[in-house]
Amino acid sequence: MNSLHLPYVASHVSLMVPPSRFQNPSGVAGAQASIFPTLLEASGGCHNFACLWFNQGCQPGCSKCTDRAGMAVMVSAEGVWNDTCSEVNGTQAPTVKDARLRTYRDTSEHGDWTWRHPWRSPGFAPVFSPCGLAGGGATPGDWLSESLQEHIVAGAVTPPFIRRGFDARDVPDSPKAIWARGSVQEVAWSIFLNKGGGYAYRLCPRSEGRLTEECFERHHLEYASAISWIQRGKNRASRTPINASRISEGTHPHGSTWTKNPIPPCAHADGSPVHEPPACPSTMFKPALPDLYGDGPGSCVQWAIHGPVEGYHTLYDSFGNAVYKAPCTKEEGLALAKRFQFSIFDEVVVPPSLTPGEYTLSFRLDAELTPQVWAQCSDIKIT
Repeated sequence: MNSLHLPYVASHVSLMVPPSRFQNPSGVAGAQASIFPTLLEASGGCHNFACLWFNQGCQPGCSKCTDRAGMAVMVSAEGVWNDTCSEVNGTQAPTVKDARLRTYRDTSEHGDWTWRHPWRSPGFAPVFSPCGLAGGGATPGDWLSESLQEHIVAGAVTPPFIRRGFDARDVPDSPKAIWARGSVQEVAWSIFLNKGGGYAYRLCPRSEGRLTEECFERHHLEYASAISWIQRGKNRASRTPINASRISEGTHPHGSTWTKNPIPPCAHADGSPVHEPPACPSTMFKPALPDLYGDGPGSCVQWAIHGPVEGYHTLYDSFGNAVYKAPCTKEEGLALAKRFQFSIFDEVVVPPSLTPGEYTLSFRLDAELTPQVWAQCSDIKIT
């Protein structure tokens, strides 16, 4: 029986603008809270481990997420999956079937192998938290448990000194951005490890109490145009417009607009994903710009219990035996990091009907390679 083995690392992305609750963990606004002179210079990294807050084991149509390690999966020739749905055969049929909106290709041998994953039905997958959980879920695992090992292999690890499953709704507020009703505002995110999918931005008024996914769904933001921009680091002069692929049919909430991740992941000739970094023999779809493709610097990183270990070292035991071989050389890792030092900007419309006050913004990215949803929050004052 032939099998398609998927790479064992989950997607990792970060909300960059407005700064998320994770970008200033000391509560100190500005450059003094970071090793980077400006936040946007950290684009393409996992700045302050922001990319480790997400939701795992989440499939469209299922009643809840399961926190099953989504990357340790195998697709057999008979289509047998390590299904992460909370109900047997509970995943709904995909609503995104147009190949132009897909971020992964069917393979000649296995056909449509991503149909159960969140981006195939944007917004329909449940989440644990609309702001993300540390490590993607709260499944316990002792130091020697199979559960913990699976989550580490899948990249579902926690930021240093943070308990697995800690809810980002309980993280202190970020410095508040000021948005006027009826205005157009910039938002941006960056990629540490690219696994496709698509994204949306939503608001929830703090006056409604505990932040819930349902509250964010009621205040889904629309985009101001059909254009996104790629900006290198903090250099606004480097900003390059690209055509955004947006979808509002077959989405949840009904009619809400989502945007396809514009960065194509790496692909083999048969359409299967690449797990031999830094090789990138082809791409899943045509890049919008010549160098705007790849799996990101995170593909050169291996994972430990609390975050990534350096991606370009060989480690030896006391007898001189190599016990760990990095997937990339130092030069390869740094080249990928430099190429991905960009943010993806969009403009969103602040509804003029909003009541002035304090709000929270949720950035949600539904992955296509994995049953995972990235959700990160920042805090906003609407005037």
